[in-house]
Amino acid sequence: MKVDKLQTNVTFKGSIIDAHMHIGHWNKNGNSNNTLNFDSNTIDEFIKSPLNVQVKGEAQQDSVEKVIISNLDGLVVNGQDETTANKALLELCDKNTKYHALAVCQPSVTSGNSVNINNLIQENPDKFVGLKFHPRHFGAQADSDIYRPYMFVAERYKLPCVFHSDIQFDNKGKPVDKISSPEAIHNIARLHPDVPVVMAHMGAGDAKSHQNAIEELLKSIDEKDSRLYVDVSWVDWGKDGLSSIEKPSIVKLIKELQKRNAVDRILFGTDAPLGCFGENPAGGLSVRQAYEKTVSDLKTVIKENFKDQADDLINKIFYQNAEDLFFNKHWTAQEEVKVPKTPLIKIIGIVAAVLALIGIGGVVIDKISSARDTSLTK
Repeated sequence: MKVDKLQTNVTFKGSIIDAHMHIGHWNKNGNSNNTLNFDSNTIDEFIKSPLNVQVKGEAQQDSVEKVIISNLDGLVVNGQDETTANKALLELCDKNTKYHALAVCQPSVTSGNSVNINNLIQENPDKFVGLKFHPRHFGAQADSDIYRPYMFVAERYKLPCVFHSDIQFDNKGKPVDKISSPEAIHNIARLHPDVPVVMAHMGAGDAKSHQNAIEELLKSIDEKDSRLYVDVSWVDWGKDGLSSIEKPSIVKLIKELQKRNAVDRILFGTDAPLGCFGENPAGGLSVRQAYEKTVSDLKTVIKENFKDQADDLINKIFYQNAEDLFFNKHWTAQEEVKVPKTPLIKIIGIVAAVLALIGIGGVVIDKISSARDTSLTK
């Protein structure tokens, strides 16, 4: 954390990277008759001036240094196509150095044809910091083969992939579905162990949903089979629509990751301007005040639970982890994770699907052919 001792009642400043933000059109509460347009002015509300934050009763001013944005217009069915949505986002990011683009991807719409995304990244080098997927909105389970050509694109350009994650359970404790489940996301991550994969919202839902995501994350670390991460947007949220001052899921997650020397797997994110950050202002707070409360609550919980380690944890979670993942890309130099053995029948099915698509300069076919050849020798 950048610490500047001041002679005022403000003690120091903290730098923030918000790893989960949006622009674009959104149907408020799912109502198509009430469409909101979130433009750059919405995002600027959080970044144009320092945030007034309270950490254990002490005032400080934090600055949101970078925001990682995806375009809502490309994350909904019948919205904009991949190319249109991502080009619009790039135009916005070109106007503000704090904005950084996630390329929205629509495997369900393209039947797994990643040629447009590949070309867009190739034509705009270093303009995208990752790929974004929303299985829930498009209906294809996160471990479906149609995601794999996109994952190969991510591998080629060394880009992390961010998946919306959520899971709900019935009254017998069984998953209602696995479309965006941590398990399904872990499955696709296993098949592409060199690609960092972020489970946005850490399973969303309630404490049981978050626990499910934690278990998958820890399993991936213990088994060294993938590079899974989580962002904590909407984790440990209050019934009033605002951040809760109690965060048992996040505290448990940090403690488990400390045991594994893997605190780098947590990212701060808000999903702004959705929810209380613009879609549904709550508790009589402005959208900016709701954002300041979110930062204050999490930093206070970390200070109260981790004492001497708190400052380092806050720096990692709020800034350094995202910096290393999306910008410095320190993961490219880390120890290799285990490469899973893909069943031959699975490979043949993938090859058949890819051959039916337009190629992307042979990248996908070459990758799958290589995997097939390796499998045949085992």
